[in-house]
Amino acid sequence: MDEQQQHLRYLIIDDFDQMRVSFKGMLSCYGATDVTTVSSGEKALKLLANNSYDVVICDYNLGEGKDGQQVLEESRYLGYLGHAATFFMITAESNMPMVMSALEHQPDDYMVKPINRDVLHHRLTVALKRKGQLKEIDDALVRDDKLAAIELCRGRRGKDLKQRLYLAKLQAELCLDIKHYSEAEKIYKEILEIRDFPWARFGLCKIRFLTADYESAETGFRELIEQNHLYLEVYDWLVKLLQARDETLEAQQLLQDAVQLSPKAVARQRKLGKLAEINGDIDGAERAYQAAIRWGRYSCFAKANEYRRLAEIYQNRGSISRVVRLLIEGRKRFSTQPVERIQMLCGQALSQRRHQGTSAIIDDYLEEVMRLIDAHKRDMTANHLFTTADECFQLAKHEEAMQLLQILLSNHHDDDTWVERVTELMLRHGRERDVEQLIAIARGELEEIHVKCTELLRNERLQQAITVLNEAIDQYPRNRTLMLMAAGAMINYMHDNGMDHGYHFRCRFSLNRLLERDRQDRDAGRFLKMLNKITPPRVEESVGEQYG
Repeated sequence: MDEQQQHLRYLIIDDFDQMRVSFKGMLSCYGATDVTTVSSGEKALKLLANNSYDVVICDYNLGEGKDGQQVLEESRYLGYLGHAATFFMITAESNMPMVMSALEHQPDDYMVKPINRDVLHHRLTVALKRKGQLKEIDDALVRDDKLAAIELCRGRRGKDLKQRLYLAKLQAELCLDIKHYSEAEKIYKEILEIRDFPWARFGLCKIRFLTADYESAETGFRELIEQNHLYLEVYDWLVKLLQARDETLEAQQLLQDAVQLSPKAVARQRKLGKLAEINGDIDGAERAYQAAIRWGRYSCFAKANEYRRLAEIYQNRGSISRVVRLLIEGRKRFSTQPVERIQMLCGQALSQRRHQGTSAIIDDYLEEVMRLIDAHKRDMTANHLFTTADECFQLAKHEEAMQLLQILLSNHHDDDTWVERVTELMLRHGRERDVEQLIAIARGELEEIHVKCTELLRNERLQQAITVLNEAIDQYPRNRTLMLMAAGAMINYMHDNGMDHGYHFRCRFSLNRLLERDRQDRDAGRFLKMLNKITPPRVEESVGEQYG
């Protein structure tokens, strides 16, 4: 182990004392000094949330609680592990579906027990060499500065072909994220001139899909699956394409094939349940939702949706006791996840009303719902607010429903689609007399902010206007008009006064959020181009020079 490896921070996760001692001993033999051991997935995630580790060595089976796959998926999903960190999955597991489930989240290496010191050292050396250049890229991604990360990928040179290919793949994926399709396409084509890598062909197929060339995309997706039936991510993209054409029966069959290969993919099981319901396959939907709940018990990808949908299936079959048990289980499952807990509380309230009529417990449920929404408005999407308001109307809680729709319109008063949906909902529930007033209040609040900021800008008090806008965004965190006004003001300030990293981060975060909501948002795209012009100059190098 070289000097650099000796000074890295290591985390060993295994539920057996002997294995923790064994791995720590192997690392110590090569000079590692900063080695932490832990016995469960839950404890590991707490450490990962509050500490930075260079290498994680994790057993797949960790006893009761989260397993190694769930530690990996959650630490990646929540940003605890960046691209520069190395994750080793250790297992004695030989069951193909379990192996595939673990590999789907792409650990840096997957090693089967028994493992000796020399094997561990060799694998570690290879992985760390590959990850050595990624620290700055990680820092850029933490700042949500994908353009800077792309530049760093582009500027990283070396003789090692595997490293150049790894960086090329990462660069292309980042280009796809920010809709730089032509640059991503150029990278993938250059890579395919070197060798026929399936991931590069897959990248080109994704570009075809994203640019609405569905025929070419479909041909490519099907060829990839035919050549490698274990390439599960391709199944997901082909399903998207089939859904776009309303070919839901084949989409369901494809997902069924995918979950047989990798049953622990919670989001895929949930999507399978939805497709089965659309196709009238209620038995299939029941099995899929049950699987999503079973595998999602310790997963960060679990949602209230599978509990609610399965409860509805039980309800329609008259299995009231199963409905009650399932909803109670779901509320407990999401005790620390406010948005999901809100959905479970509404589900319990509707179930209570359906079976027992009005009762004080319904008021208790909805009181908690409103308290959670008030505390976590930033995390509530328009769909969450709309659905919850609809359910409040169904529960004859009109005042609560109106409060939720007020929050929704305050964030989307300039979105005609949402104004129409809210109007239709209120008409459906007999509140037509309140529609215009509700919309006027939402627009009035935002008009006051607009007038105040316009006056500040007229008097060249740009920083004060930015402060007012950012405070308004804290109150209305999903309001497109406010986010664009603030972005424009911050870009103008930085254009005249130089880079302000706080403004730059907040501006890029808001614009990326708008583009995630709507990839075709021209105003957000235009502002992002303006922001890019005031970032450090691009490193102009051809893709072919780096990867050829």
